[in-house]
Amino acid sequence: MAAWAARQPSVKALVLFGSQVRESNDPVWSADAQSDWDFQIITSNSRAFFDAAWLGEVTEMKVKAYVVRAPRFGAMPKINTVLGGVEADFVIFPSRVMSLAKFAVKLGLHRRTGRVRRGLQDLSIVMRPGYRFLKGGKTWEPFYRKVINDVPDPRLGDLEIRNLADSFVCDYHWAIRKLERGELLAVQRILHRELAEINYRMLHELKLRRGEQSFPEARRIERVTTPEELRCVSINAELKFDALQAALALSAETLAALVKSLLDDAWKWPSI
Repeated sequence: MAAWAARQPSVKALVLFGSQVRESNDPVWSADAQSDWDFQIITSNSRAFFDAAWLGEVTEMKVKAYVVRAPRFGAMPKINTVLGGVEADFVIFPSRVMSLAKFAVKLGLHRRTGRVRRGLQDLSIVMRPGYRFLKGGKTWEPFYRKVINDVPDPRLGDLEIRNLADSFVCDYHWAIRKLERGELLAVQRILHRELAEINYRMLHELKLRRGEQSFPEARRIERVTTPEELRCVSINAELKFDALQAALALSAETLAALVKSLLDDAWKWPSI
């Protein structure tokens, strides 16, 4: 990748980040045999990455899959690939957008403007554990260091916690009605897609407030939670009425307990 980037005038910077570059003796943080490779590319020609042709200049490994995902990092696409037996992800940053972000940080807008700060939080959270410039470090690393030092990771405020809890209650009662109607697959889907996700986010925020180790999106959760915490946020539900009913009840109990730990008595499960 570094050799390829050195030959590309349109590639202004190439950054390796994620577990492959973390220097840690902690097995929770360090790379293992299942870890993929994560790169950021700052480029003046982002259209060159809309298909897999460019990878032919990087490696002789067969491209088994190449998908441009919906944007996650502001307006930036994320690309997932499978190359031979290797998984690699690429986040593509148009250089004009990053130059504007760099200028905004130079003016200190990330400290005064919530919109600028929120736009930089994704960069901050993924780079903070470790990164290495393979190209463009002289130009871009001071900007990355400043973002990491000045922009805190996204956290759940008390208002957002209450809003998520109310959202959970609405989805829970929707699921109960669908369960009574016999729409078991719809219930199973919302359990995994909505209710479990809210509980993951609540537990992540609680552990951060306690100063404990945690990762977003339920990553490595089996390594950083207690057996009881893991039991509460897990979903084990067959496509059967009783199993789904029990899973809904456990998820609701978990939500109520997590919110109480976060907000004390500022929010309670509503009587309906």
